[in-house]
Amino acid sequence: MSSDLLLYTDRQEVGIGDVYRYRFTVDVSQLPPGTQELYLRIKNVESPLLRPFYMSGPYSFYVDVRPCKYDEDKEWEETMQYCCDLRPDEYFHAKFLINENSLLEGSRHSWTVDILSQICVTAGPRVKYKLKLGTTRKSTKQREPKTLESCIDVQTWDTLQLWDIPPKDSEKPVHLVIMTHGIFSNVGCDMLYMKERIEKAALNSDDDACNIVVRGCMDNMGKSSHGIRFLGVRLGKYVLRIYDELSEKYNVDKISFVGHSLGGPTQTMAIHYIVLERPDFFENVQPVNFIALASPFLGVANDMPLFVSLGLTIGTFGITGRDLTLKHTPLTSTEGFATMDSDGKKRSLRRPIMELLPLSPAQEILQKFQNRTLYASVLHDGIVPLRTAALLYLDWRSLAKVGQLRHEQQKSNRDDKENDDTPVDTPGASPPTEPSSNTTFMSNSNGVTGIIPEAPLDKTATAQFFMPHKMVKYRKYARAQVTDSKNPDGSSESDDQEFTSPSKINQEEAKFNPPREASTILAALSVITSPLPTQEYIKYPNTRTDSIVHDRLYHPSELPPPHYESRPFYKKIIYPNESNNKLQEEIAISWQKSMTWRKVLVDLKPDAHNNIVVRRRFVNLFGNVAVRHMAETHFGGK
Repeated sequence: MSSDLLLYTDRQEVGIGDVYRYRFTVDVSQLPPGTQELYLRIKNVESPLLRPFYMSGPYSFYVDVRPCKYDEDKEWEETMQYCCDLRPDEYFHAKFLINENSLLEGSRHSWTVDILSQICVTAGPRVKYKLKLGTTRKSTKQREPKTLESCIDVQTWDTLQLWDIPPKDSEKPVHLVIMTHGIFSNVGCDMLYMKERIEKAALNSDDDACNIVVRGCMDNMGKSSHGIRFLGVRLGKYVLRIYDELSEKYNVDKISFVGHSLGGPTQTMAIHYIVLERPDFFENVQPVNFIALASPFLGVANDMPLFVSLGLTIGTFGITGRDLTLKHTPLTSTEGFATMDSDGKKRSLRRPIMELLPLSPAQEILQKFQNRTLYASVLHDGIVPLRTAALLYLDWRSLAKVGQLRHEQQKSNRDDKENDDTPVDTPGASPPTEPSSNTTFMSNSNGVTGIIPEAPLDKTATAQFFMPHKMVKYRKYARAQVTDSKNPDGSSESDDQEFTSPSKINQEEAKFNPPREASTILAALSVITSPLPTQEYIKYPNTRTDSIVHDRLYHPSELPPPHYESRPFYKKIIYPNESNNKLQEEIAISWQKSMTWRKVLVDLKPDAHNNIVVRRRFVNLFGNVAVRHMAETHFGGK
């Protein structure tokens, strides 16, 4: 038998949101003697002339290879092979090592290959590729495979099949989980990792509430600019349709929503639509989890550079851009919105949609959810910055106080490591914990209390510390400081002092170091230029430094008095952002005045906006700590 055997070949094409998965199972006892590895060759067969056309594509795809025993949460010794962006007319070569890592049983070894489309803007383009697997690199250049049906078994799944996994027990009540993507994103590829982490967490739980099916609406891919109302109505129609289909086979009695970025407001709009179409829906189906990751619930009017905000306002990103800059777009449909308030008064719909989202009837439904959780990046997310992703109000004062201990703790840890060679776990490997009203920070298992990261102190920063703009910056955070905040030791700050209004802030209180504000421009560039995880980072979870730095329940009673409620008219002239600040404050209060929210802050590397959902398994693995926490806490029975 020749040693140059082409075992398998395939040609496929992928479009926006498309993923193609291969599972190769090979009986190595039937391969030529001495075969220690197999060779994979994948080519993007599109013309190289398409490489510059990024906005209409890009015409590329992501590839990764995983032996059957690989687990991102466990230590691993083998180099992981992947290509973050296989562009037109380029090749990807990988080796299937025949060893213990790939051993399935007996002489059978198995590997999984994922191919995910990178097309993100329009739904039209398709990218073609060729895949070959052989016993030598030379064999992958052959045209036709040898007939060895008993040697190799290949299972394939496309996007629809991967997103149509049944519940683990069809006889028990089913918990429906709806996932929603953000701008320039899609469900099929970008939320696949998070979907499978949720399924993995549920599979390992004996709780009946974890008998889940995960579904995602693919009707909105490529339509991000059509506006939140448009996207939410389509999502609402999808939820009702998929519920009806599943109810024919299962007893669906629970529902959860998980949204990333624009998916947070979109799933809220869907709730509005569902309640109007079927008022009894949430009486028959129990709402369990409402989860949003890096979602701009307050818009981005005050968080973007002026030229970006103006561009969004004038319609460079369609109706969605105006929605996010808190502008009302006339002559648009009002489908999905109630025309009457809960008290029977007629409601004006000529308002920004972000202002309408937290109102009834969605507000009453949101109150019924068992869990309402927000995940936000502390740094490196200039797309959806911390203040809007965390609904403005946080325990900023305690975060700053604990931050002052950072340097002492780091020095102490360095000294301990020099004197102790015993390995320790890290935040990335620590299991999630339940928060309480007294829980301000998650204590990492290596003894370092999770804190808001800060920039290294330099002479310029020290000189500017007491400059007037420092006071202005502090006031911005002081206005969003919750009252009766808890100290790290569990005691209440109100025991020592009353809440101090921003107008009474003195120089001593101005010694405050909030997290750095992320740059929108750098965040956009980081999508293309962000660092990739090292092999050490991928293989050894105990080397990962990404962590959850804040995890706490926030109650309505902690909201401070509105700052912009009764302001003199002249301040609207002096401060050009006065009206936007007032509107953001009103929206934030509407979201939080009648319900408790769990706010989880994470410290992730750039590009944090995509990392927080692990858009691609290895490229965005920095966000695994957030996805794992979300999945195990809300769907793992913990």
